[in-house]
Amino acid sequence: MDASIVRVEDVTKRYFRKSRDSAQNFDAVSKVSMSLRKGELVELVGRSGSGKSTLLNMIAGLVMPTEGSVSVCGERLQLLDDAGLSRLRNERIGIVPQGQTALFNLTVVDNVKLPYLMYRPDDGIEGRALELLGMLGIDDLAECYPAELSGGELRRMSIARALACNPDVILADEPTGDLDDENTRAVLGILKDAAASGAAVLVVTHEQAAAEYADRILRMDAGRIVEEG
Repeated sequence: MDASIVRVEDVTKRYFRKSRDSAQNFDAVSKVSMSLRKGELVELVGRSGSGKSTLLNMIAGLVMPTEGSVSVCGERLQLLDDAGLSRLRNERIGIVPQGQTALFNLTVVDNVKLPYLMYRPDDGIEGRALELLGMLGIDDLAECYPAELSGGELRRMSIARALACNPDVILADEPTGDLDDENTRAVLGILKDAAASGAAVLVVTHEQAAAEYADRILRMDAGRIVEEG
């Protein structure tokens, strides 16, 4: 029985690019098909510019494909309006973006709680948020503001926020980019535990240590998946 919770079918993302001497279409992702199953951690690797982040953002519904289709939890993303996409992301998808997306007027713990409270009552989420911050080694910073945190601490806060709603799908774009070896392994262990608990986890990374946590490794080059292992 197919346990896929994410299905990407023949997806292309095309951009129009104009340079000094010419103008042409450019495929950031080209005819990619893949799936993510419950309970597995998939590592997506490749050189910078190979299309990894674009593919992740299409699975998250943040970017729509030019061709092909993406389905998450049985919902075809192209058929949802903005409100539907927002609700699906909140209820079913946890996203760890490559950049920083903290709200700087909220404390660390309030940043972690915010996605949960968008559609749900406050029924003990602070305890869950503090537990996640503790697992990531920054619970002592719960009442601090993001401006007081280092880049690595902000990264761990964003991981706690992505996990707060117990998502079915976790999409992590370079989640260990700002971290030392000890915290890198802690984060990868937490993502592996999330997969073991039933989530489908996709990790875009250059981190060599991630391979030992992965159930599958996909390699992208020039917008295509060229190897699976």
